[in-house]
Amino acid sequence: MALHKSMKQAFAWVWIAFIALISATVVTLRYANEGYTGPIEKEYYEKGLNYEKAILEQKKMLAEGYSYESDLFKNPHLKKGKNEISIRFQKSGVPIGEAEIRVQIERPATDIWNRSILLKENSKSKGLYQGLLEFPEDGLWIFSLQGKTKGKTLNKTIELKIR
Repeated sequence: MALHKSMKQAFAWVWIAFIALISATVVTLRYANEGYTGPIEKEYYEKGLNYEKAILEQKKMLAEGYSYESDLFKNPHLKKGKNEISIRFQKSGVPIGEAEIRVQIERPATDIWNRSILLKENSKSKGLYQGLLEFPEDGLWIFSLQGKTKGKTLNKTIELKIR
């Protein structure tokens, strides 16, 4: 028994749609594998497990008087290109020397320009940490600051508009 002409056309269109679906899936998987960057945050699982502990540590450090001081937090005047920054790390107004201050800059929705910079302490001014940040594009950037001293870590994150 032969199929009617309209049934043959229906089967042909179903096959065309099926082939198009498989082709689109292959192309999508290819692009996904080429652009995969992996997890942005290292040790994200461990950080998630210690989330409550990290929040309590931050509150405790702030209560003990740990803080950062910089023009970046009050009135940032950063522009596209290279920018010299300085940040004072202190406890109850007393500068903290020999700490490790790391800055991470990143753009929302992409990790192409993510950078992590270790600031250096000014040899003439205890507790003053300086470095050079480069912003290749203007717009919104996320600025994360992490200061480590005596086994404790103080974090601060702000959004910066680069012009």
